[in-house]
Amino acid sequence: ILSDVLADLDCSSRVDIKSEEPEETTIRLLTMLRILKYDPGSDPVGFRQGIVQGEKYIIHPILEWLLRNKEDLKKRAYLAKFLVKVEVPIEILADGDVSTLFEQYEQLIAKFKIAHKESTSMKEQSISVAELRSDIEAMEKEKEIVMKKIDRLSRKLDNIENKEAFLEAARELRLEKERQKELLQQRQGEMELMQRLQQNTASLTQQLNDVRQASQGVTPQELLNKLEEELKMNTYIVNEKLGLELENKKKEVEILTRIANGSFPTQENIDALKKKVIELSEEVSELAQRGFASKEPADDKSAPYRQQALIIARKKGEIAETFTQIKTALDTLKLKLKAKIGGDETANIVDENEYKEYIANLKVKNTLYKTKKAQLAALVSESGVLARTIDILKQMQETLTVVIKQSNKNNKIAFYKIVFKYLEEFTSINEKVDYEINLEGIPKEELQQQITNLNNKIAAEKTRIAPKLEELRKAKETHDELLEVYKEKKKLYDSKAATLGATVTTLEQEVKELTKEEQYDQSQIALLKARTDILSTLLRKVEEEDSVSMENSDKPKFYSDKLSTKINEEEKLNSALKKEQQLIKEIQEKRSKQRDLWYNLEMLLECKQRCFEDQRKKDGIIKRTKGTETLVL
Repeated sequence: ILSDVLADLDCSSRVDIKSEEPEETTIRLLTMLRILKYDPGSDPVGFRQGIVQGEKYIIHPILEWLLRNKEDLKKRAYLAKFLVKVEVPIEILADGDVSTLFEQYEQLIAKFKIAHKESTSMKEQSISVAELRSDIEAMEKEKEIVMKKIDRLSRKLDNIENKEAFLEAARELRLEKERQKELLQQRQGEMELMQRLQQNTASLTQQLNDVRQASQGVTPQELLNKLEEELKMNTYIVNEKLGLELENKKKEVEILTRIANGSFPTQENIDALKKKVIELSEEVSELAQRGFASKEPADDKSAPYRQQALIIARKKGEIAETFTQIKTALDTLKLKLKAKIGGDETANIVDENEYKEYIANLKVKNTLYKTKKAQLAALVSESGVLARTIDILKQMQETLTVVIKQSNKNNKIAFYKIVFKYLEEFTSINEKVDYEINLEGIPKEELQQQITNLNNKIAAEKTRIAPKLEELRKAKETHDELLEVYKEKKKLYDSKAATLGATVTTLEQEVKELTKEEQYDQSQIALLKARTDILSTLLRKVEEEDSVSMENSDKPKFYSDKLSTKINEEEKLNSALKKEQQLIKEIQEKRSKQRDLWYNLEMLLECKQRCFEDQRKKDGIIKRTKGTETLVL
């Protein structure tokens, strides 16, 4: 697949892999990827091995890169044919002819680069010129349409009385509409402002209610004490805790800045720093031990106070940290609560009593749900048992019917045994049904009487059902006949509907085409009529000018001069276009000659290459792969 994709980018690399050696295939693929400038990553050896073995984690990224940049890579592969230099060994370049030929080859590559740039720029310019011409033509058409509309409207306005009054009324209507639009926008802004103010009022009211509820049963002195405690806590956090944290952060930033501005540390520098840190730690611990040993307990009377101060400071820090965490958690909960109520400040928050009532109602509903679910499960279970019982009874009825038909009067004991056997099986299978049979205490005459009664009931049911079965059979036959007729009619209807649908679609398409043609013809008629009117008007004005000029030779000819000027401009434009056409023709001839020269040069190089190979073959065997040569003597 990779070879086919590369062949699609460069047709010259299309090779049948089956007839190619694996090494040559690998070299060809790697060379093509190198030409296309594919990045193999930090492990080129593993990349080459993955190409040789066809690993998916190597091939799939290559395919994804090739297919994503297909157009750019096609252009790169095309340019590589002419810009990638042939690798010539230094020993061969020592030859004067080869060196001269290689210099000419490099010069031709440089000329090709210049020619390719000029060709690309000319293509872009031609595209831009074509776009400008199409835009100009479209603008001219739009201008003609607008001029026609203006002319038509002006003709309509000429026949209207009080034209200025109507125009003034239309102008006032437009101004009123603009004023109405501005008022609507202003009203919308006022409504939004009022809504925001209502939300703020509701929020402040809620806060006021919360403060009032919290202040119930609290004296002013308690409120002042609480505020003083909060003030002390916030002052401690700001002055000591946050100040210390800010100082630590500044030190960390300073250290990181020094590291970032410094040179990149090597492993030797890191080891030296680690060693220095260990030495300083040992020195600090040794100095601390010396200080503790030099102090006498009797002289250090402030040690207990210092220790107590340290304990109090540590507790204050822990309490401040706990306070900060609780405050952060409270802010987070407030944000979550606001998100849950959808940002509506006016929404009511459930209090403790309402929440308890809701929990109690939920428990009652949960109990009722569990009761109903248990009842439903019992009914489902009972329904399954009854359905199973009905199936077993039906099977036993069918079996007993067969046994009754096959039994004869001389073998009644065997018949009774079979009946009892099936009854016992039914009893053992249907354990959930409260039905039990004890055949030991029942006399045979009574059993025979019961079986006779069952047979009579079965015969009576068959007699009663027979007419219904006959009616059902007749109805089924009638249904089959009607179904056949329905299928035939349906098939006929489908065929007719398909034919009519195709005919209607064709007719609709023809009607649409004819309508489009009619509209186009109408527009052409209107356009030609307008042009005819314009030309007639111009002709009439020119004739009037000629008649006037014959009477008064001093009066200038405005329309005649204008038409003459336009004719002269068109003739100049025509001559300029002819010159441009002639210039393009000359450039095309030069390009054709240059192409022929390139072709002749290519043929000459191929001829020299063949001569060189023939000369080398006389001296030894040459093996050539893409970009390399090997001579075996």
